[in-house]
Amino acid sequence: MKRSLLHNDELREQGKETARWQVVDPTPRDGWIKVFDRETHQEAYKALSEISDGIADDRLVLVRHRAPRVSAAAQDDPELDKELQAAQACLRKVEQTQKKYGVSFRKACEIAEEEHNPEADSADPFPSRATLYRYAEARRNGLPLLRGDKNKGNRKQRYDQQIVDLICNAAKALFLKQGSRWTLVDLAEYVNDRARESGWLASGKPISRRFVAKTILLNLSADPEIDRMDPKDVAAAKSIAKNRIIVALPFDRVEQDALHLPFVVMTRHGATSNVYLVHAIDCCTGLPVGWHMVIGAATESDGLRCVESILFSKRTRLAKLGLAYDLDVFGAPHQLIFDNGPETKGERMDRLTRLDIDPMHCKSRHAHGKPFIERLNRSLKDALQTLPGCTRVDGKDGQRDPVALGDKLMSEEELEQWIVRWYFEDWANTELERHVRSDFRDITKLGSTPAMRWKSLTQEHLFAMPLPPPRSEWLMTLYEHEVRTLSRKTGISCRGFNYKGDNLPYLLNRYGEVPLGVLVNPDDYRQIYIDDGPDRPLVALTEEFVDETTPAYSFAHVKELLKDTIPMSNESPVKTAFRRDVHTHAIASTGTPASKKQSKAEKNRATANRVKESMAIRRAAENPIPPRSDIPRASDLGFEQPSFDNVPPLAVLNRVDGEKQK
Repeated sequence: MKRSLLHNDELREQGKETARWQVVDPTPRDGWIKVFDRETHQEAYKALSEISDGIADDRLVLVRHRAPRVSAAAQDDPELDKELQAAQACLRKVEQTQKKYGVSFRKACEIAEEEHNPEADSADPFPSRATLYRYAEARRNGLPLLRGDKNKGNRKQRYDQQIVDLICNAAKALFLKQGSRWTLVDLAEYVNDRARESGWLASGKPISRRFVAKTILLNLSADPEIDRMDPKDVAAAKSIAKNRIIVALPFDRVEQDALHLPFVVMTRHGATSNVYLVHAIDCCTGLPVGWHMVIGAATESDGLRCVESILFSKRTRLAKLGLAYDLDVFGAPHQLIFDNGPETKGERMDRLTRLDIDPMHCKSRHAHGKPFIERLNRSLKDALQTLPGCTRVDGKDGQRDPVALGDKLMSEEELEQWIVRWYFEDWANTELERHVRSDFRDITKLGSTPAMRWKSLTQEHLFAMPLPPPRSEWLMTLYEHEVRTLSRKTGISCRGFNYKGDNLPYLLNRYGEVPLGVLVNPDDYRQIYIDDGPDRPLVALTEEFVDETTPAYSFAHVKELLKDTIPMSNESPVKTAFRRDVHTHAIASTGTPASKKQSKAEKNRATANRVKESMAIRRAAENPIPPRSDIPRASDLGFEQPSFDNVPPLAVLNRVDGEKQK
């Protein structure tokens, strides 16, 4: 898939439903392209660098006619990855055959199929000519070779799972064996006979060889020929590159390698000679397009950081080193060449095909498969061997001890600064023999140095440069996909950590407490990312105990650190004695269980009676009665008739004013 802009491509602003700009002329003129603005209804020129930065930062969305609704990076389909790798490998073989023999595409398909299938009666899963034509047309139109299952409707299997299992079992037992006499035709006939005997297949509807081959590819082996060959012949079956590699356009071929630097550097933790540089070179111009320096052995994560520096701008990294250059070369390479080092192996490296990057690994101990980066490695060591801390003597690494000789060791930042300066100030302006010879051979003079060739291709001859992938698709490819449930209490729990943050209310309001797709960076446990749907940026959630000072540990490393913080198994004797006393008192005070369990009404009634009794006792205490001896008895006093003889007369009052009358 071409990352460069094509005619009638549309650019849509993030969050908008309709595209604002339409590409009228994708040919860059002094770094600007011609677009049609739908708001002003006028044609205008827009900077290509602004478009590239907008796409990389997810501010702009590239809308292309017939582009799939769901990209390969968002599908997380390993089977699609295998199919993409196989399709790209077959198309690459046809293109190389076409270039090698100077024939038409149709003739190249026939030659490639014959070379891939040397025996006439052997049926090999090589794509048909129509399929290869579709692949080539999709690449010309800037579309992926395969669209993936998520761009299809609901589709059931053509045959039942019983037939698929029958094909797999028969292929493993008969076909996928070293030196097997069974061909794909024999296997298809055997499967049809067994399926009819079992009643799984109707008569007159046989299972085709194509379906049998497809089932084997999807379920058993990506290349059945390897399973049928002698293991000793597998490595010899690969061809050796005998001719010079000629690359016509920038980013058509990029080579990446990990180089052990012959230096002893001083880090914050002491001196070390275990310094590696993972870097990459564009084979067309010869410019370095990415780098990453590592203390210690390089891993897959370090290789991916170098790939990231290839895809995106390096201005920020240069600014941290105190450097600034006009050359800022970045974009998505068409083909990325690796060796078989540990920094190139892993599931995440294999997922680069989702970005339409064709990764290719050289054979073991075949350094000539990537000659451009090997030349860069040699030139880099030769140019910097006079710096302090270098271990080279007479062109050989490790021949001197800079510490014993009293060299003032550089820091890793200083060494990286010298390397980057050499990239842009020395190597970029060095005449390369292959450029000199190509200028002598070709009619068009492109320049003999990497910088001159890049400037000539992009500014004078107006070649369209590949665009970087959107940052969200790169993260979907780089990170591991998991499904975790969103919770109001714990946020998202992933690998033993809880992730929350300012974006948690937004996710709860948008989705609720449901399982969500989570992107996990195994090299940084501090944050995880939520896929918020197509054309939307990823939503980040932060681990609940992480702050600005927390290092970016990997999940494996932080779990090792947490093991060291587990409390000691030997607890305090005082704590043990206290717990023993609690248990003793609890056991001693345990009553005999009731023979009959009371109902809820009986419990309520008993409780109410006890409360009434308690209230009665409280009232008696507040209003006590006198002693029994002080209470007069009716039998002792008898009955006495009242007498009013001694009562004084009452005063007579005036009923009007209430005054006493005389």
